[in-house]
Amino acid sequence: MSNGLGAQFIAVLESLGMASRLRQGRLAARAGQVLSMSLSTSVVVAQVQDGARTHRCRIGIKAFTKPEWVSVEKALSGQALFTARLLAGEVPYEMFADLGLRLFPDDMRELAMDCTCDTWDMPCSHLAAVCHLLADLFDQDPFQALAWRGRGRDELLSRLGELRRTTRETPPIKGFWHSQQPVTVAAPEHVERLDAVLDELAPLPLEVRGERVADLLRPAYRQLRTPRGPAQS
Repeated sequence: MSNGLGAQFIAVLESLGMASRLRQGRLAARAGQVLSMSLSTSVVVAQVQDGARTHRCRIGIKAFTKPEWVSVEKALSGQALFTARLLAGEVPYEMFADLGLRLFPDDMRELAMDCTCDTWDMPCSHLAAVCHLLADLFDQDPFQALAWRGRGRDELLSRLGELRRTTRETPPIKGFWHSQQPVTVAAPEHVERLDAVLDELAPLPLEVRGERVADLLRPAYRQLRTPRGPAQS
């Protein structure tokens, strides 16, 4: 196995109590009894020959939800190493654990298995044979494990490309402000009377020599509008 993904899948199934069935299924798989197998979102369908009869097997798993895939895509796009490993044919299995997700189930109740054979004890040897071919498929193309959970290769790579472009095109807030050119604000043509502020205040109660303090201050405020001449030596 090239990257161990298939081995991890088989190890998970063995931990769920399928070890003896998988040993029987390995012989059927190596004998070429699995005639066909197709994988799509959430389900694998296969035809397995057993003597003169051919049985139809199905293995179902729940696809990741949209929010779960958003977290996976962000993690992949945020770590160049994860994406590089994926493109090299290796799924960063531990990344899913870090996100609180499982690429492969850890409970048989998360797998739906059925076969047209009359075996009551599931999974039967036919389903076990399909599991071995499925593990081989995951080794040949790790993207198939992701497709089983709801994201095919083309769709996933397209989403990762969009996320990387969005990240490059959106400047950091600090960089954005530092990149802007200074803006010069022109002075208004009409300048309000500076002493008008005195009219906005509540009446000052004090008087000096019979005149209101506000009226005494008004000439000083108006003088602020007059440019000062050069300093006298």
